Amino acid sequence: MLKAIKYVLKSVVIGVVSVLVFNLIGQFFNLSLPFNPLSILLIGFFRLPGFIVLLILLVI
Repeated sequence: MLKAIKYVLKSVVIGVVSVLVFNLIGQFFNLSLPFNPLSILLIGFFRLPGFIVLLILLVI
């Protein structure tokens, strides 16, 4: 049980940091990802594939 909670918290932190860093760098290129629970969890749990999916959805 504790291992699952630790994994979820780690995934959320990774998602938050990833979105914030992308938005910080992306402001120079007029790109930004929405900062909401869905995008944070998607990036947190699926890491790079989730990030790529969000970028594709951003472009469409």
